Amino acid sequence: MAEFNGRSLLTIDAKGRLFLPQGYRDLLGQDFVISLSSDLETLALYCKEDWEKKSLKLRRIPDTDRRAHKLKRLIFSSTFFPYNADAQGRVLIPQAVRQDYGLTEGSEVVLMGVGSTLEIWNQDACRAQSSLVSRGEKDEALDYVNEKYFSENTEGSDEAWPT
Repeated sequence: MAEFNGRSLLTIDAKGRLFLPQGYRDLLGQDFVISLSSDLETLALYCKEDWEKKSLKLRRIPDTDRRAHKLKRLIFSSTFFPYNADAQGRVLIPQAVRQDYGLTEGSEVVLMGVGSTLEIWNQDACRAQSSLVSRGEKDEALDYVNEKYFSENTEGSDEAWPT
């Protein structure tokens, strides 16, 4: 399982392509998936295997559940597979979703490693998102994560996330 971390500041070229650094290309593998991030805020790149697990869960949602089907439609209609980088390491971001997330030609983007995914953020949107999180919200999120995933009552955990 790939683990993405770090950030890279890049630019979408005139043809809507994004250069992927070699380390990220190696982790993504030959065929990968472009889809929405888990929080639906931006686009993300997924390894084929990780996307298949996510896709299986989504396909369990019955089409008769109208409310859930809207989410399923949004995600699958924003998913492009199989994808791979060209010989120069560039990936064409599909026009169908590029403008929805401010990934227009010439725009600066942040490629952000988030564990099992590699998110593609418009730089301005990334800054705005980061500035929305106050210290109190960060503390609240840490408390939530420590209680839910690292408490003594959680199987396999032995310590809290460092604060």
